[in-house]
Amino acid sequence: MGQWISSAVIFLLTCSVLSAGDRVPSTQIAPAYRIELRSVIRADVVPQLGTHETQWVPVITLDFLSNQRLAVTLVARANTTPKLGTLGEPDAASPFRLHGAVIDVSTGKILATPEWPSRSRAAGIVAANDTGFVIETGSELTLLSPDLVPTKRMGLPPCTAGADHVREDDWYPSASWSGEHALLVSGPAWSKGCWLWVDTKNLRVLDSWQDERTGSIGVSDDRLVMKPFGRHFGDAPSGLEVAVPGGDWKPVPSTLNASAAQFVGPNLLYVQRYRGIGREERGGVFLRRTDSGEISRLEPAHNGWGLARAVVSRAGNRFVIPQVQVKGSYPALDIGGHSVLKGLLVYDAPFRMPSYTFAVRGSKVRNASAALSPDGRHLAVLARPELLLEVFDLPAVN
Repeated sequence: MGQWISSAVIFLLTCSVLSAGDRVPSTQIAPAYRIELRSVIRADVVPQLGTHETQWVPVITLDFLSNQRLAVTLVARANTTPKLGTLGEPDAASPFRLHGAVIDVSTGKILATPEWPSRSRAAGIVAANDTGFVIETGSELTLLSPDLVPTKRMGLPPCTAGADHVREDDWYPSASWSGEHALLVSGPAWSKGCWLWVDTKNLRVLDSWQDERTGSIGVSDDRLVMKPFGRHFGDAPSGLEVAVPGGDWKPVPSTLNASAAQFVGPNLLYVQRYRGIGREERGGVFLRRTDSGEISRLEPAHNGWGLARAVVSRAGNRFVIPQVQVKGSYPALDIGGHSVLKGLLVYDAPFRMPSYTFAVRGSKVRNASAALSPDGRHLAVLARPELLLEVFDLPAVN
């Protein structure tokens, strides 16, 4: 795990500020192309915003299957009358369908539009790596080869860890940045649930245990990081906790009020921290090395921009942080806004400072999710749930 730094004084001495606008000149970048996926995945299965169809939010996943192939999936209700499936396995009678689109990254050409039956809305791509990719269709995981041929299936067991209302298909996956491992958790927050640690290259369970999920979880190939949130009003604030899969949670010093932690490479955490009421420490976004304890504070290129969730190349030598701006919000009317992509911070190993900063021009996506190709040369952003896809070409990794 490396050595966590334990002194707040050392934290202040080792914390440097990296302002993208000051260190690296900003260069403009625009999408190489844009695809309206409603014309690819049948429009009748895509819920329309502002209608009764959006009473539940469809699960949409975006991932690179390889440097040249990108996949988008969306789970929707089947057009057939639901029936009891054989032995509980997903089949043609299942009530949902996982619709997919596989895209050639260089040209934007649609290579395939696969469809898989699912017994649950909890369906999508779990992880992708050099040997293939894994999809979840309710109570089953399927390992597919790069040419979409199923090579192995694994059923997910029902979880009965003190939660009678948990269905057997309520498994929520989180993959490591390499795509070689995934954590699946079943059960509601603040209740003991079932946890599975899965080798996604060979589709086998490496470990299973029961634990409480008290916050968001970040995953690497050998560590988990979680932010415990207060369960009751007035609970004391807490910091991050780290564990090996199946092991005991240990506090991470000097991470009070930190949240949304994710691993963005070997021994490197990307952490957001809010400022506590009545406390002097500053909020912001930080990079923290788990081996040396070195901490760097990140700053967006412009005031009013925020730093979104990072996306990581499977090679572990690049990650990209989208810079976004919230527009259209009216707090007095309790109306939330939408995020607009404004810039990109590109970090290459050894991640001391941004290798490139880009001001985005011509993007039309909002509230986007993102994915980075294994070699770090292509960034895909997808508006949800409109299914508007944009792909950016990036410079080679330094």
